[in-house]
Amino acid sequence: MNIAWDSGITLFDTAPSYGYGEAEAVLGEFLRGKREQVIVSTKFGIAPHKQSPLTRIAVPVARTAMHLPGVRSLMRRGRNREAALGQFTVAGLRDSLEASLRQLRTDRVDVLFLHGATASAMYQQDLMAELEVQVRAGKVLRAGLYASAEVIAACMAAGSTTLSAMQFGADLFDPVVARITEQNQRGMLLIANHPFGSEQRVARLKTALAALSSDATVPADLREKLRGGEWQMVIEALFGIILTGANTHALVFSMMRPDHLRANAKAIENNRFSDADLGLIRRRLLNSRGT
Repeated sequence: MNIAWDSGITLFDTAPSYGYGEAEAVLGEFLRGKREQVIVSTKFGIAPHKQSPLTRIAVPVARTAMHLPGVRSLMRRGRNREAALGQFTVAGLRDSLEASLRQLRTDRVDVLFLHGATASAMYQQDLMAELEVQVRAGKVLRAGLYASAEVIAACMAAGSTTLSAMQFGADLFDPVVARITEQNQRGMLLIANHPFGSEQRVARLKTALAALSSDATVPADLREKLRGGEWQMVIEALFGIILTGANTHALVFSMMRPDHLRANAKAIENNRFSDADLGLIRRRLLNSRGT
């Protein structure tokens, strides 16, 4: 977190269920003296799994294993199978929010997401009314959904007046994600996460960028920027499309290594691609989704 802060990152996203229930307290300690300069988002709806003594020993080993080829995708699939859909009640919202405020050592959160929301959550009138109460009280500045692109698209189409922030996976090949960003007419805060997605999606992105670098219909200056295929170029294209070409307001990295975090921050701060470049690349990626 100190490396993120020193790199100019000011949005920190957490949840009661992250880090076996310890993530909010760790972030709260880090935010001492920084709270007024930071945007904090947290969630409710998924309870944390308590960490046993054995798990506490195993976590550092698991983090080391995450750097081995193929292990990260296997662990992600395991988490997806274990993750339950969010459970949303008025009492649960109140209890979770108060606990989050205590852990984060703050009097408000900038964004409160319904964690793992289904489309039915936005039709729970008592829940929406309680969210509005918390917003009026100043304990929550924005309420929103942390959900699949399909659920978020449905919510935006329904025109919810209570939910004004959305967090979703940044899949550049997904037309539903493209529709979310293109049809944001109500000024919703859009936060993308998991920009890399999977090894397969990264490989597909690299292949698509390589194809563009030799495509005679692409402007010569852009083809030159795309040549070589070095990793820094790839992430500059990826992050640039998400934040500029797709009109997304913020991006959550979820990095576990300092060198990766620094490289990501550099890719945003010193991006070689123009807005026109990023728009063209984004259009080509969407058009290639069937390949």
